[in-house]
Amino acid sequence: MRNTLAVALIVFATTSAFAKTSNQETVATTTAIGQNIEPKTRTISLANMGQANGVKLSGLTPSVSLNAGVRLDEQITQASLNLKVLYPQGMRHEQSFIRTYVNEQLSAITQLSDTKAGALHTVRIELDPTLFTDFATVRVEYDGTYDTLCRDPANPTLRLDIRPDSTLVLTSSPLHLVNDLALLPTPFFDPRDNAKLKLGLLMPGKQSASNLKAAGVLASWFGAQAFYRQAAFHILETLPADQHAIVLSTGEVLPTGFDSTKLTGPMLYMDAAPGKPWVKRLYVMGRNEEELLQAVYGLVIEGQVLSGQQAMIKSVNLGAPRKPYDAPRYVPTDRPVRFAELMDFPNQLEASVGNSKVRLNLRLPPDLFGWSGRNIPMNLKYRYTAPSSWNDSLLNIEINNSLIQSFRLPPRGEQSQNRLNIDLLGQAEVNNEESLQIPAFRVGGNNELSFGFAFAPQGTHACTRTLQTARGAIDPESTMDFSHLPHYTKMPNLTAFANAGYPFTIYADLSDTALVLPAKPTKTETEAFLNVMGLFGQWTGLPASRVTVLNADTPTEIGDKNWLALGTSQRLAWLNEAQMNLPMVLSKTERSMGMPRMVQWLQNLWTGGDGDLLNQDGAKALMETGGALGAIMGFESHLQEQKSGLVLTGTDEASFARAVSALSDYADLAKIKGSVSLVRGDDIQSYQMGKTFVAGSLPWWLRVRIAFTEHPALIAVGGALAGVLLALLAYGWLSRRAGKRAQGS
Repeated sequence: MRNTLAVALIVFATTSAFAKTSNQETVATTTAIGQNIEPKTRTISLANMGQANGVKLSGLTPSVSLNAGVRLDEQITQASLNLKVLYPQGMRHEQSFIRTYVNEQLSAITQLSDTKAGALHTVRIELDPTLFTDFATVRVEYDGTYDTLCRDPANPTLRLDIRPDSTLVLTSSPLHLVNDLALLPTPFFDPRDNAKLKLGLLMPGKQSASNLKAAGVLASWFGAQAFYRQAAFHILETLPADQHAIVLSTGEVLPTGFDSTKLTGPMLYMDAAPGKPWVKRLYVMGRNEEELLQAVYGLVIEGQVLSGQQAMIKSVNLGAPRKPYDAPRYVPTDRPVRFAELMDFPNQLEASVGNSKVRLNLRLPPDLFGWSGRNIPMNLKYRYTAPSSWNDSLLNIEINNSLIQSFRLPPRGEQSQNRLNIDLLGQAEVNNEESLQIPAFRVGGNNELSFGFAFAPQGTHACTRTLQTARGAIDPESTMDFSHLPHYTKMPNLTAFANAGYPFTIYADLSDTALVLPAKPTKTETEAFLNVMGLFGQWTGLPASRVTVLNADTPTEIGDKNWLALGTSQRLAWLNEAQMNLPMVLSKTERSMGMPRMVQWLQNLWTGGDGDLLNQDGAKALMETGGALGAIMGFESHLQEQKSGLVLTGTDEASFARAVSALSDYADLAKIKGSVSLVRGDDIQSYQMGKTFVAGSLPWWLRVRIAFTEHPALIAVGGALAGVLLALLAYGWLSRRAGKRAQGS
């Protein structure tokens, strides 16, 4: 898309008091030390460093790498690693150590204690702060021994468990950054920071649909940048003195000392807070609403070409509309995909004895239909250090921790069926190629494909050890092919929405989506809108440049789009007035109730419904209650068949905000399913209510199979009808035979 985008930028002012580094990234040369600035302390958990379940080190897996990025606008002055560890007795603790490396530089050596063996305790390791730069990696290496003569790496005595509540504590002082747009999205979002992005926006005074769209497109861009870190936005009343902030302005708020006559069109301007040059403010400005939206487009479409303190956006071309399912975060489903396209970093597919498993993340459209029993073909190419003879060296292939297939790794010179062994420069490394099938039912929306190389020890004597230089690699030219799987799912499907924004993210630019807000959104409703837009960017990896935003008490311009309405129940009265099939009614005093449990049980028996959901056809009664309640509801749009309507609401602002926040909580996402999810504090209950409809298409014969699967009683009815039909045919045939015999006699 970038090849079709044209952004003409005229840079007419810049700051020349600072120099650029050798890699052309503009940074400051001074810090805030000595300016009475309170140092900032940041605590990073193991979960934020990629180890949510803790770490188990052993003789076979002696080390683990933890990612701890350092923001561009900070300098680390103190660092400590607090490991909650447990290790067994029976070791030679005076000869057992924990070595800690920062960016592969040895920073600390800690001896294990004999008196603390077998008891959970905390080991505090002071690290050299000068080693923390940019994308820092902290590697913890366990070196344990139990015998002075030899050591079996697989011996269970060699074990060090690190609990998930271990932390890395970093103390920093702020760095002065130049006012240069080339830094963007830093420092407002810094990819080196593993924490959740929290960003304040100062909005224009007039909350028109155009201004809301400008803020929403900007939020979706930051959400795409943050990705797995996620993003949370809050509306500012005034600019904070100690936090980075973004200002959207049509002339109401201008940078300090900026003459309003200089605002001659869409403009971006980087400034600092008065007296605090390390606190940055980004002004996105225009003389009117159209120019403000143009300035946002200039930032999110081609922001990487910006430089200088300010820039004028002359024109922006959004390019051709996106095609279905072409979001960058989705694995392509219209052709075979190479593993190289799925890699997040170099050497991701390289394995060694200390790091024996390589992983690939597969994010697929949630409506990819695999029920038909078709498998997903994979053409796997891999290399490994060949053993000298046949042993138990293996390559295990798993998807979502389920074993798919396991191959023995043959020695050099050996060949087996369907394998091609190629000598590489005369060395003992072997290239193999395998064709295998992954069961489609094992694949969901978010998947982890892993390849584990298990290298067996060479020899049989007591001190045999695995060759530490043994390595394996998956060739990036390996492929998978999802193109034969159809797009089909039953709607409404809140699971697909909560995990991937479906069906709104079918088009990555949200060109087929309308977001509906009340005429004058409250601060809570505007923040909810921005957070949802941030989620759309997180799901697709692109800004929602073509979304339609409507703010009206009675919206009339939704048309044939999928639409999502946000607001408290009192502010969305038009939902009850319109002729639509709402799965439930929600207000401060009225909530819909479903069918009696016996009727529900009989329906589940007939339909084979999900036992985790309360399966209800529609509202049958009303209950009065005054408690707060949030809700996420999905249903078919009243304006267009096979289009979705979705409502995020609550009986008050607090319950509405809680319902929206559930979409950003990984613990809550697993509870959101069906067509209605009700949120009461920490409790989320999901229901299958109202009418269903189908998105996508399937061959007729597959629809028949699905009908029998969803309605088990049809099998009995169909079997009975088939029996009756066969009996009638047999009766007719026998009657004709009997008649012929009677005539012949």
